[in-house]
Amino acid sequence: MYGNASADGEEARAQADIAVLLALYVLVSVIGIIGNVSLMAALASGGASRLRTPQLLSSCAADLLVCAASAPLAATRAANIHHLPCSVAYYIESFPVAASTLSLVAMAADRCGAVRRGRRTPCARPYLAVTLVWTSALLLGAVTVTATCMSCPPLAAAHAVVTYCMPVVAVTRCHWAVRVKLTALSLTARAAHGELPLPVPLIRRPTHVIIIAGVGRERRDAVDVGDVRAKKLQPSLLGPQPQTSTLRSRRRLGNILVGIAALFGGCWCPHAVIVICAAFGRTAPTILTQYALLLGHAHSAINAAAYWVLNRHALTAACAAWRLPQLRVREERPSSTNEAALGAFHPRLARKAPAPRPPPSSFLY
Repeated sequence: MYGNASADGEEARAQADIAVLLALYVLVSVIGIIGNVSLMAALASGGASRLRTPQLLSSCAADLLVCAASAPLAATRAANIHHLPCSVAYYIESFPVAASTLSLVAMAADRCGAVRRGRRTPCARPYLAVTLVWTSALLLGAVTVTATCMSCPPLAAAHAVVTYCMPVVAVTRCHWAVRVKLTALSLTARAAHGELPLPVPLIRRPTHVIIIAGVGRERRDAVDVGDVRAKKLQPSLLGPQPQTSTLRSRRRLGNILVGIAALFGGCWCPHAVIVICAAFGRTAPTILTQYALLLGHAHSAINAAAYWVLNRHALTAACAAWRLPQLRVREERPSSTNEAALGAFHPRLARKAPAPRPPPSSFLY
């Protein structure tokens, strides 16, 4: 009697876990499909040409396939409600995931090469990189079918290393290199801008020098200053320097890229660890395996949402081109003084007379 009650309780708990898992899969699929479709539509508009790259479109297409095909198939497999053959099911489930992870590697390598070499066009042959990504994904999908349907744990572990671990390491390495480069540029610019002191003071006898510097219309006369004051006047000798907001945005961009790499690793590494441990005989609980796979599939939805949040201004401006034209156009009434025909003599274009310069110091003597 007690054994039947405990069995019924465990069955009810398993059904509740499956219901929660299916609800989470539905949420991930809906968010991922809406986010990736809207992102691809925004990138396809004419106003997003600066953001649109083949690698980014490839990543959006792969994430869309993950949310539309891989995640629902994994949910139905967890609930035992699909009747597809083993080879078809695992190929449809694994192929978009491999394309998604490898597309992130292509984008990270593209960013790293663009920052290190200082190129305006990030990749010379982007379509070749996209073709290589999808070809590799096709091959990795075939490896998954062979390893899973034929029960080959070492091959499954090797597939997990190539599909999840190596992309995580590559993306983290590339984004960290970009952050280091941006931070180095920021520190150099901040030192030249006068926000940071010199790293090593000048080691020599203190002398008095004469520095004559002019900024704008102001004129400085000969002033006796020492070496300590000379470093304060250093930025005026280097020409125009970047503003503080630019330096802050560079540092923020580097931190965001590192966060993207950490999110990528946090989503797929648990599933990779479970697969590798299963190859060595350490099997994890079924519910833990299912939730780890759900977390990996959720990365495709989180990635699209994060890109929308980080580039909301540019993407919103790109989507503004789809709006219908206004039916009413505000007409400007002609001026009684016909100011539109004045051209360069318009009162708004009139400049004030420059302030008179002060007499030179020699005039006082």
